[in-house]
Amino acid sequence: MDKKIIAVVNPAAAGGKAVKIWPKKNEYFKQEFSNFEEIYTREPGEAVKFAQKAVEENYDYIMSVGGDGTVNEIINGILSAEKKELRTKLIIYPLGTGSDLSRTLNLPTNIEDFIDLVKQEKSRSVRVVEADFFNYQQQKTKRYFLNIADCGMGAEVAKKLNESKKTIDGSLSYLIKIFQTLFNYQNKEVKVEADNKLLYQGKIRSVIIAQGNYFGGGIKIAPEAGLFSDKLNLVLLKDFSKLGIILNLIKAYKGKHLSHSLVESHQVEKIKISSQERVELELDGESVGICDSSFKISEKEIEILI
Repeated sequence: MDKKIIAVVNPAAAGGKAVKIWPKKNEYFKQEFSNFEEIYTREPGEAVKFAQKAVEENYDYIMSVGGDGTVNEIINGILSAEKKELRTKLIIYPLGTGSDLSRTLNLPTNIEDFIDLVKQEKSRSVRVVEADFFNYQQQKTKRYFLNIADCGMGAEVAKKLNESKKTIDGSLSYLIKIFQTLFNYQNKEVKVEADNKLLYQGKIRSVIIAQGNYFGGGIKIAPEAGLFSDKLNLVLLKDFSKLGIILNLIKAYKGKHLSHSLVESHQVEKIKISSQERVELELDGESVGICDSSFKISEKEIEILI
């Protein structure tokens, strides 16, 4: 395989463990691919610039080495490149705390199997989700994502996790932050509109906007979502008590929570969320700002190796 590949490596992924793990893995890639390069990010947002430049320099593939946040930055970099014809494809090598998008894509974790996947060069186009929201500087912002967005408690959990040192791996790290957040979090008063109709107004624990199925390090929060669907899966976790969330969380790991009376799942095209309270927003595990916010499937596409 003679394709030009650049790996964008987030050394801070997996609580800083990626910087130790990746050098052992990249030897396999260097042996198998003659035009393989790598570049390390040094600060948040840098992967956006690296991906943008790689597209403009006609790389065939950008490989995300990190978690879902790294993927998110690369997607936004690819789509911001000034290129009339987008030829650069995305490879996702999961090396993050959650790496939930890789679960939906069912990507191999064994390095030999992963290299075989790259060699097969099978890819598929997926339309990204466009999110409009207010960032922390109260500026109206547009950003794209692939997996899941959360308004509410899930976003608070993500923020606490992003601010921590993430010394514990994967699902356990998320689970600890869920319980730390749970006991102080108060449900928010929100208004949820979908396809220009009022869907819900009242207290809510979380509003989830999904194309992928998993978040939080393996919680199957949106079992009815489809990454290649033309609809968004809107999941409402309504006015749950603290005990109710704990009991339902057990079911959510297997995607069995939708039968609960305080859970709703809808297939919609456009979503608008508003609140008079401060409601945190996360996209693909990245803390980006606050609601009010709106979401829709964009016409823009990313080609992903599957």
